[in-house]
Amino acid sequence: MKHKLLTCLFTLTIALFLSAHSNAAAPQYDLVVAKDGSGKYTSVQAAINAAPDGLTKPFKIYIKKGFYNEQVRVPATKPFLEIIGEDVANTVIAYSDGRPSTSAFSIMAKDVMVMNLTLENLQGRISDGPQSLAIRTDADRIVFYNCRFISGQDTVLTNRDGNRIYFSDCYIDGGTDYIYGAAIDVFDRCVIYTRDHINNNKSSYLTAASTPKGQAYGFVFRDCVLPNNHGITTYTLGRPWHNDIRTETQGAVRAENKVVFLNTKMSTNISPLGWSVWGDKGTDVKVIIDAEYKSKKFDGTPVDVSKRVEWSKQLTDAEAKSYYVNANMFGDWDPFAVWADLPHKTPAPPVTVGNFFAKHNNTQALLQFNSSWPIKDVTYTLYKSMDKTGPFKEVDHITAKSDTTIAFQFKDAMPAESKPAYYQIKAAKGKTTFMSDTLSVDLAGLQKQRIPDVNNKL
Repeated sequence: MKHKLLTCLFTLTIALFLSAHSNAAAPQYDLVVAKDGSGKYTSVQAAINAAPDGLTKPFKIYIKKGFYNEQVRVPATKPFLEIIGEDVANTVIAYSDGRPSTSAFSIMAKDVMVMNLTLENLQGRISDGPQSLAIRTDADRIVFYNCRFISGQDTVLTNRDGNRIYFSDCYIDGGTDYIYGAAIDVFDRCVIYTRDHINNNKSSYLTAASTPKGQAYGFVFRDCVLPNNHGITTYTLGRPWHNDIRTETQGAVRAENKVVFLNTKMSTNISPLGWSVWGDKGTDVKVIIDAEYKSKKFDGTPVDVSKRVEWSKQLTDAEAKSYYVNANMFGDWDPFAVWADLPHKTPAPPVTVGNFFAKHNNTQALLQFNSSWPIKDVTYTLYKSMDKTGPFKEVDHITAKSDTTIAFQFKDAMPAESKPAYYQIKAAKGKTTFMSDTLSVDLAGLQKQRIPDVNNKL
């Protein structure tokens, strides 16, 4: 009897320990969203609508893997939402209604954090414009960690004077002025990908800050990476929005635009001039701060800045290290103090495929794509079928030889005029894999399919 009692007590103790340990280790969420119905909601917007108003501490909404084709808005009444995706590569919120300036995801509430999500405006898949926002913020103290922002023109808008926005370890791509607005933005360790224009434009612009008069900071990029595209479109680092003669004639005060790149790795698709004015409309360069500090190539050698425009500036050690720090830029707001879940470290980069589309060179289809983060030893395999439902057969494969390249291309024979071909790309490194959307290619359109078919995977 004594032996049985000791055995029961031991078993109960182990069970209680394992239960307590499991509960301590398991993340706790207030609401769960899942496309497959395993969460409380199948829609991200429905979960946001269900969250309480007027919160003063983080309220966690967890979004399981899936493609959520919906427009999402966080209203001003819902501060302190913490919106967390299961993983950045496979948790996607995407939307487009084809109208200019439509945003896939909008944040109107202060004190919001978004993690591990891909936000995409699908209009960017078929056009370099019109404006197609993946994210728009209109409030103060917003944090993005380990997110992807994908579109063509105007991908990221951080709106309103003085608002403070923090991007950490994110991927942002676009084709024209794709990071823009009047807010104070800090980008830490982000990949900023300047896409080739679909219509083969030879030149474009990365940022379009509209920093208002009297605001000490605009956009600050620290330890970021600007990888090479396919070599078609060259970019300047930015041009000054709302700083031209038209601003004054409309009765407004000219912007005093501020954009700074610190310790940034830059590829050869960044123009030697560095920066641009806003067309020929009388930009006032005397009030602009376009600056760099120790821009370098991917091999670590300094970028040649001898041809930079005359109004741009190369910062000193003292300016870079004492002026551009969070305490100065953000004032009394410390994102890490507010959000206990915000990591101080860079996450492991995910294996991904993005911007998958086709061009041609008379006899061949050129199937171009990019990864979101530069990763060595990822193998990309191209599959093809003459039927949308398959079977898909391997056509070719390539392996990334370095951790500096993200733009890749396959070639294949042009499809017959009467019948499209369907393509998919599988990315793999070790046991980690990612499957692209299906792309339909024919002679008439050569870029027909745009809305991802998430059910059509290998």
